[in-house]
Amino acid sequence: MNQELLDFYQHYKDKLGAYSYVGHEVSFAQATIAPKDGIPFQNQMRSILMGDMFSFMTDPENIAKIEELYNTTDDALLKKEIGLRLKDLHQISKLPKDFYVDLQMTLAQANQAYEVAKPINDWETYKPHLLKVIEKRKESLKYFDYDCSDYDYLLDQFESGMNQEKYDAFFNNVKEKLVPIISKINNTNQIDDSLLFESFDVDKQKEFTLLLKDALKMDPRKVYLTESIHPFCSFFSVNEVRMTTKYLENNVMSAILSTAHEYGHGLYGIQINPDYQNTELQGSIGFGMHESQSRLVENYIAKNPGFWANLYPKLQELYPDKLKDVSLNSFLDMVNVSKPGLIRIEADELTYPIHVMIRYELEKDIFNNTIDLDNIDQVWADKYEEYLGIRPTVYNQGIMQDMHWSAAYFGYFPTYALGSAFASQFYSKLSKDIDIEETLKNDQFDKISDWLKENIHQYGAAKDANQLLLDVTGEPFNPNYYTDYLVDKYTKLYNL
Repeated sequence: MNQELLDFYQHYKDKLGAYSYVGHEVSFAQATIAPKDGIPFQNQMRSILMGDMFSFMTDPENIAKIEELYNTTDDALLKKEIGLRLKDLHQISKLPKDFYVDLQMTLAQANQAYEVAKPINDWETYKPHLLKVIEKRKESLKYFDYDCSDYDYLLDQFESGMNQEKYDAFFNNVKEKLVPIISKINNTNQIDDSLLFESFDVDKQKEFTLLLKDALKMDPRKVYLTESIHPFCSFFSVNEVRMTTKYLENNVMSAILSTAHEYGHGLYGIQINPDYQNTELQGSIGFGMHESQSRLVENYIAKNPGFWANLYPKLQELYPDKLKDVSLNSFLDMVNVSKPGLIRIEADELTYPIHVMIRYELEKDIFNNTIDLDNIDQVWADKYEEYLGIRPTVYNQGIMQDMHWSAAYFGYFPTYALGSAFASQFYSKLSKDIDIEETLKNDQFDKISDWLKENIHQYGAAKDANQLLLDVTGEPFNPNYYTDYLVDKYTKLYNL
């Protein structure tokens, strides 16, 4: 193997990693600690760096060297990693640099507008930014080569091999099995969970988060947690992830579950093979696979009775006036209540995929040009009324609730439901190998995280979703694990 090419490729990866690290630093600071008046200048400086990165990344001589290494290496893993990189490079290199820089500035401005407009429900200020993002994303697609529809291409970018035909089949399964039980629950006696939405002192919530971090065995040398307007996880290296959560005085479970969710992502990031640092084997993990790990920790661990066996008494100590007379079983019934709501990230397990399906249908309309974009906020509201029987009356509980479209992440949303389905299939196998409830009662989450590392996390993108599911569970993807799990759980909870 040509050592000169190998040395070049290592330098190439390291330099792109440096640009990426700076980008993560700026983005994380903007979402957490950066003074708002400084953000326009930050965006300007970042766009210059992104332009430099683009020039280096897409330099024809550099791409030619990478292609030569791909064609001459006999290292199967290196060949796979280079193949993943070239797949992206052969597309992005077709973008003119001026367009790429302008696109990055458009996205930065849209995100800034979103951060300002969402808290004050200012749709009219944010709307032109969103429409410009859609316009620029559509324009970018004209430069690429693919033999499918625009939206199929976008779906494939977030989960390789997925398209509208496959997602339509998946969401038809969701509609067929879950919509009827959602309707039954809406027409039966509800479990009263109003207690969880009373006033819970935020400082005490933060105290409980420290206990939660201990229960999940978060390593403070590798994991950092703070607050932002929208919870997220940012990956800086295989030894550093930074996460955010959001505390709501009138929703005590919000920060608990969002912290567990983001740590599912973070745990994946720090348990990947360290040799994959700055490679596509670290960066090209499918979004559905990543989401499977966050949903697994959020729903199958952080709602498990064993997980709360030790934590619930501590929560009672923090809020004795609210919880001292509430049993663990009653508390968990409240945590698992299902009822239609407007906010995706606050949705229960049963209605959650409906929230995702609504966004999927809207994105299909956007990129198949079958929607009046000027009226997109009302189409959003119409779909909520159609599927969940509720309608947003304010924009930040409707079309302005998610940050994803500001970042042009069209094709991302469906992976949230797909990842939830992956999680069910993985959990079925995990529960056969480990007594989950007993393990959590014994404060041994690390035993579960070790299983996840051994079977899933360490491989990064070296294995795709289909291969991982087959290797771990012994069968290809089967969405019935997900829908049957939800039907069974909520049939029992509501005695249907």
